[in-house]
Amino acid sequence: MTIPSRTIGALVAVAVLAACGACASLQSPAPSAATPQLASSQQVMDWIAQIEARGFRRPAYPADAWTEQWLRERLIEFGLQNVTLDPIEVMRWEPQQWSLQVWHDGDADQVLELESWPVPLSAGAEALEGELVLSPQPGAHVAGKIAVVGLELMAWPQARMRDKVATWAYDPAGELDTLTQVLPMSERFQKIMDPEIAAGAIGFIGILDFPWETDRYYNPYDARPRPIPGLYLNRANGERLKAFMAEGPVHARISLRRLQAPAMSHNVMGSLPGRSDDWVVIGSHHDGPWNSAVEDASGTALVLAQAYYWSQLPQEQRPHNMLFLLNGGHMSGGAGLHHFAETQKDFLERQVVAEIHLEHAAREARAVDGKLVPTDKPEVRWWFTSFIPRLEQSVARAICKERLERSLIMPVEGFPSPGRKHPPTDAAFFHPSAPIVSFLTAPMYLFDPADRLDMVHEPSLLPLTRAVIDIVNDLDGVGAAEIREGIYAPPRPQKMSGCPAS
Repeated sequence: MTIPSRTIGALVAVAVLAACGACASLQSPAPSAATPQLASSQQVMDWIAQIEARGFRRPAYPADAWTEQWLRERLIEFGLQNVTLDPIEVMRWEPQQWSLQVWHDGDADQVLELESWPVPLSAGAEALEGELVLSPQPGAHVAGKIAVVGLELMAWPQARMRDKVATWAYDPAGELDTLTQVLPMSERFQKIMDPEIAAGAIGFIGILDFPWETDRYYNPYDARPRPIPGLYLNRANGERLKAFMAEGPVHARISLRRLQAPAMSHNVMGSLPGRSDDWVVIGSHHDGPWNSAVEDASGTALVLAQAYYWSQLPQEQRPHNMLFLLNGGHMSGGAGLHHFAETQKDFLERQVVAEIHLEHAAREARAVDGKLVPTDKPEVRWWFTSFIPRLEQSVARAICKERLERSLIMPVEGFPSPGRKHPPTDAAFFHPSAPIVSFLTAPMYLFDPADRLDMVHEPSLLPLTRAVIDIVNDLDGVGAAEIREGIYAPPRPQKMSGCPAS
């Protein structure tokens, strides 16, 4: 395995361990109990709470730096080997001061100031002035003007997802027949400002016509600085602005001061030897846009739960070597995953039996009087799984065994748009280099400060932990080369139905 020169010495130990054929001879930590114990739901929630309590966990923020060190301490505490912090470069973005003022032409003394929030990665501005124009609208020309754009979140009927997209479903209560899920993205995805930038706009105002009142929307997060300033308005202030514009031509003044510069974050990694020369990788990301209990303190805690369990087993009871990857820079264009996938490409292609990614143990939420209220239900569970029957069957068996209702096995290609070659998850960075199982839910509040502890679906934590353990155990005796022999080109030769036999 080729290791870049900038990689710290401790990571070299991990890389050597991953590359050597003798890694199965390494000693594992002594089991902490005669029978390995699962981390309880209370323990996992406590891990989530400790991370969430630190504050905004954006890349290179103090809360995320604290989380990296805290994770390192936990992995060492569990007895993992080669625990390292691998440095990665990220884009650090921090809004500091901003304002939006509007007035009618010829009446600059009557200024309306609207509460707003900066569009992440948009340019700074000092009293930028321009005419407002609604976009996109027939005949609207935004060149040299400030574009005003309405943004709605996508809503997808889950019956269609089940029948037209998913390769398998577990929905014993039939809830997907009538359930429509509101997603955390608009049809623009992360290209929020891009059409107006291309059309020559000098500024951007996005009205968030979301089911709840918010102007705090952390999107885009692709680490691509935009050349014009942008601000978000909540629905109520957006309606005020549109009513103001309906009275006659309007000018606006945008001021935005923010920090935006390269900074350093880290991937946190640790390993455990198993009885084969091949590997299972289990990962998530440790950063998030806000306090972000679901996105992704919950995924991080689920990875810790796996490390906690497997560290208690002797080496001969682990089917494969195990690498636990808690990557940084998710909110900076997936910087940590880019780095790992690029530097460990040979390892992923030749030695990884499966990369299992865990994102978002989320509650479904409903909007009530302009606020989000969590329900007792889990958000719809998506399991993006490589086109390998053996792997799909392992995932389906685990879902059925743990009764993880509202579950869909999703294709790793062709979604959400035809021709797409990667899943819309962090595991996209590993496909097709390695077989993947990517667990993800997509609640509408994923990029909003409403993502606090009450949004974590605590009843899911133990079943999800057991399901991943089941999947890993079901891969016992299957090597990295062997599992790849079963890859098919969709559609699946024989569609799965029901729960596979054990």
